[in-house]
Amino acid sequence: MKRVAVFVLVGSALALASWSVSADVVPSVEAPLFGMWNRLNANVEHEVMHFWVEGSTWAGRYDKHPEPGLGFPNPPEGTSGDFRGADATNFVCEPTFPFYPCQNVVKVVEGTTQYKPPRGSPFEVLERHIVVREANGQEVMWQYWVRPGNLICPWYRSFDEALAAKPFRPNGDCIVPVQRSRSNPQPPQPAASAATVAAQHGGIPAGSPSKSSSAARSRDERFLALLATPEGHAQLLKEGKLQLRRHYPDLAKQLHLTAEQEDQVLSVEAEQTLKDEARRARCRLDPSCNVQSLPIDLESQQKAIKELLGAEKFDEYERYQQTLYQRLEVHELRSRLDVANVLSDEKAEALIAALYEEGERYAAEAKAMGRQSLWFSSGGLRAAYDGTRDPPLDAEVLSSAQEFARRVRDRAAEVLTAEQMRKFEEIQEEQLAQVSAVLRSQADWRASGQ
Repeated sequence: MKRVAVFVLVGSALALASWSVSADVVPSVEAPLFGMWNRLNANVEHEVMHFWVEGSTWAGRYDKHPEPGLGFPNPPEGTSGDFRGADATNFVCEPTFPFYPCQNVVKVVEGTTQYKPPRGSPFEVLERHIVVREANGQEVMWQYWVRPGNLICPWYRSFDEALAAKPFRPNGDCIVPVQRSRSNPQPPQPAASAATVAAQHGGIPAGSPSKSSSAARSRDERFLALLATPEGHAQLLKEGKLQLRRHYPDLAKQLHLTAEQEDQVLSVEAEQTLKDEARRARCRLDPSCNVQSLPIDLESQQKAIKELLGAEKFDEYERYQQTLYQRLEVHELRSRLDVANVLSDEKAEALIAALYEEGERYAAEAKAMGRQSLWFSSGGLRAAYDGTRDPPLDAEVLSSAQEFARRVRDRAAEVLTAEQMRKFEEIQEEQLAQVSAVLRSQADWRASGQ
């Protein structure tokens, strides 16, 4: 199943758009950094980075993708980031890199990412993005925070790969700190010829254990040992509940829960997350077990929450989960309104419902006509197109997104005042402008033949 990823802004929130067609996306060998990379961080969040080319410059966007179907904290913490860089002019392979001696490095890009946390000041990090392609074709992008930070973490082409290698402890699968040698045994290598380092060092013997796999095994063993003690279990459960509470700040208010009920719901979700991670950790320690083949056990978690809340309240809970993306967009709208034009809670819920219903109706209509769907997951724009072209025509995608925006505006006008509508339309125009820019960037990259 081919997934072409597009990113659009919803105010300060980044949304992932994807359309599904018939085959896997395979980035060009000549541009191995290009496209989307996935990571599961130690806070149990799906991080996403997307890279593209603007002339001679590499550009990128960082965000976190909601995963309500996996029981992850939703919405995730809202930090986003913008990367600008270029091919590295030299590359020092540090002995503490997990992929040392770097014979499989195929791309190194260096630049700066400006991160924008939802609270606090933006900050910049000098980074190197190092793509490693193993003999079996698997690619891993190692993100090296040069300064500040001095750490290196792996990113994967698919989120399934990230889940299979996922950490749940502080620092996770990152190397912290990277020990920088004063007299590195390998001199700086031109980035363009980094892949030729293999000729200087030879290959790693097939089947020899890597440093990263040994470290992952040690993490799993430590996690299971901690979980096995009453004190350790209590500590892990407390940490999980704190994360959930941070990502569901209005859960009690929206579902009219008592403090005790809210705590019980968070306890059930946190406990299920611990059970799932323990199951995967045991699987990773068993050579005969494949983590990616493990089923996701949502039924037991849902059953426990349903018994806790009752059928009617559980329906409200599911509705809350289903509308998280739309809530992000309405939250952005409310943040732009002044005190004279405040959007009441009642009107906000009506708008959330309208946005969700229109999106579902649009998707159903597209399916009934045999058209492919394109969606923007923070509750923003959708599109539909004729699936006979691969990739679809940019003009068709943009025209369809504009049509959906018109439909959504009509629904929003039933709820909002004139001034509130002005701000809502402002957000939509920003979304459409970003869609246009990304489509243009993708077209330029295809035309370049990279």
